[in-house]
Amino acid sequence: MNRRHFLKQAGAAAAGGLFLGGCDSRDPYAPEKAPVPGTDAFHTWQEKLVSSACGQCPAGCGIRVRVVEGRAVRIDGHPGCPINQGGLGPKGQSGLQLLYHPDRIRSPIRRDGPRGSGLWKPVSWDEAIGEIAGRLKELRARGDSKGLVVLDGEPRGMMPQLWDRFLLVYGSPNHVDHRSATDGGKVLAMAYMHGVPELPAYDWSRTRYVLGFGASLFESWCQSIHLARAATQWRRGMPGQRVKFVQVSPRFSVTAAKADEWVPIEPGTYGALALGLAHVLIRDEAYDKDFVHDHTFGFDDWKDAEGRPHRGFRDLVTKDYPPERAAQVTGVSVRTIERLAREMVDHRPAVSLADGGAAAATNGLGTAMSIHALNALLGNLERPGGMLVQRAAPLAPWPAVEPDAAAKAPRVDGAGTDLPLARGFVQGLPEAILSGKPYPVQALLLYRSNPVFSKPDGRKWVEALQKIPLVVSFSPLPDESTFWADLVLPDHTYLERWEIVEPVPSMGYPVLTLREPAVKPLHDTLASGDALIRLARAIGEPTAAAFPWENYRTACEARLKGLLGAKNASVAATSPGELRKGIELAGGWSQQPYPFEQWDGAFATLSKRFEFYSRTIAKRLAEVPDLEKRLESMGVATRGDDLCLPHWEPPRFGGDPGEYPFLLVAYRGMNHAEGGARHIPFLRELPAAGRHSWSEMAEIHPDDLARLKIKEGGFVWVESPAGRRRMMAAASPGTRPGTVGVVLGNGAWPPARDEQTPGAASLLVNRSDPLAGILALQGTRVRVRKDGA
Repeated sequence: MNRRHFLKQAGAAAAGGLFLGGCDSRDPYAPEKAPVPGTDAFHTWQEKLVSSACGQCPAGCGIRVRVVEGRAVRIDGHPGCPINQGGLGPKGQSGLQLLYHPDRIRSPIRRDGPRGSGLWKPVSWDEAIGEIAGRLKELRARGDSKGLVVLDGEPRGMMPQLWDRFLLVYGSPNHVDHRSATDGGKVLAMAYMHGVPELPAYDWSRTRYVLGFGASLFESWCQSIHLARAATQWRRGMPGQRVKFVQVSPRFSVTAAKADEWVPIEPGTYGALALGLAHVLIRDEAYDKDFVHDHTFGFDDWKDAEGRPHRGFRDLVTKDYPPERAAQVTGVSVRTIERLAREMVDHRPAVSLADGGAAAATNGLGTAMSIHALNALLGNLERPGGMLVQRAAPLAPWPAVEPDAAAKAPRVDGAGTDLPLARGFVQGLPEAILSGKPYPVQALLLYRSNPVFSKPDGRKWVEALQKIPLVVSFSPLPDESTFWADLVLPDHTYLERWEIVEPVPSMGYPVLTLREPAVKPLHDTLASGDALIRLARAIGEPTAAAFPWENYRTACEARLKGLLGAKNASVAATSPGELRKGIELAGGWSQQPYPFEQWDGAFATLSKRFEFYSRTIAKRLAEVPDLEKRLESMGVATRGDDLCLPHWEPPRFGGDPGEYPFLLVAYRGMNHAEGGARHIPFLRELPAAGRHSWSEMAEIHPDDLARLKIKEGGFVWVESPAGRRRMMAAASPGTRPGTVGVVLGNGAWPPARDEQTPGAASLLVNRSDPLAGILALQGTRVRVRKDGA
């Protein structure tokens, strides 16, 4: 570290200290006052184990926290939890460093100077919530309630449902999540082909073949602990057979290293490979004919109610995607394509899967649908060893509310209108805010969201935040977006709050865990659920009536009553208290076994079947005025029925190939989280590229480094049309020549408000699937030059 860099970081640390607030002078490391010796309270205070649920990622793993003299000192996986069965990933094991982080914001604070000045004044909770309520009440009174936007980084669980409820009654359609920039392509494929807008689950214990399309199964995959346990069975736990795992990706990742076979591929061409495999299955009549006939729609050509003919999946694949074309596009040989297709047939049940990264291109939706279609061709949906629809726990619903008419207004991000197939478009928010179209954004609530750091166009996000009259952050730590807020209402950490946890789909059958506070709140913070309930009451009717609960915990407990009397439940109880205690002791609640092959409710599409031809897509596109002109203006090459079928078209990249000769392969490492994991030392020490910790790495093939006359470990500038980053060059033979691999989420801590392009996301050109709004992580060209050159 040179002097200039040291002074910059020292200044950033000083600025970060302004966030801490002054209402709370308690030492979080000081032990609690001891109860009277010899009492039960004293023995519990000396040492206890608290059953809870991890909150470091959406997996919802059960944990047990060892608490000594009121301080949490260790976190382990709960052996009874069906998700992780005692295992715990590096994020979960680093939770104490979040709880006791010295940079936590210790009380509500209000901006006490110009936006971004770093000047803050501590305020009380009543004062902060009263001020926000007054502004929102005024907004609603003048008919501008739709100008409220909630940017929500939590995709499932109680808080997203509370935000939905609040906005529905208050009168805004703008609950914007991050899925268009994460796993949006996979979710949309499930929505349009399955009728279920959620990630799928997998019956890992009975599958015999896994074909991963860029899936980071052992890195940033949210089911990684459950999957790691299943992978041990793949290797030695199944008598007489061994599961084969093939990983297809542009770089030799951790997951590729653990696979039986790695198949390198050109970025953005996963869909072409999937359709080439489908061609072989159909050509050789090796697909599951009975399943396709009985449970799918749109495989063969068909006619609608008006007698108009429509193209089917069989015709598209056999005519347009022979293995020779797929090989030319992807760089995967014809011989390999033919072999992989035969292996999937010979080792059924087989699953074809992808994560958000595989569909993160301008051709994202077609790619995700193409990969998903392979599971239907092989008949591996809703069957043992195949892909499953995650069943929800039978929680009791909250009382219904009357929606405000303004909640039906068009979304400000353009999802469903400008982007007819999108469910959200978070990366489009800055442009919408700055343009004021379709209407001005008057207030923004940031919940688990740091878009200045984690999304493209960080500088544009800063401009947009400065234009919004009211910005409120719920972050427990300072970050690049919170710098530009007017008020900060710091959330508890997950080790300080009580809530129901609905895990990311994993097991198929219903599963949930309970999050219990391991320690008392260390600072003057408040669970965001409690803050929202208090805010709704402060606004007055009708929002107050929609939140009748005393607090967030009672709101959650009201839903737990639905589990009483559930059949085949792992925890049997006759009262809410007995149920809570049973779940705590067991480490979770589940309802087994999975109801395989229950076809009556398996698919929620318009045809009640798996849809190769998505009738919902056809319906939405039919409502678009001047569709042909729109498609042409968007640069979409696909037309007609092919838009409703799995298809592939060449991806588009930002940057001139002559000026920016490398393709950027941006990926999420095992320490990735919204806003990064820069503040957790344990996670920063995980090597990004196989070795160097703490440094941002640019993974470059040794031949490319030699051509550029750059040495391993030397510093380089990676530059794109969007920004540039100074990184350490890492010679990576597993990186495809002509590409540069960078991990997202790393960067300096404390965050520096004067850094205009924080994090590797600043390199991304803001491109998306023009119809579905999926962020193109695989959509940027870059150049590399030696530092100082």
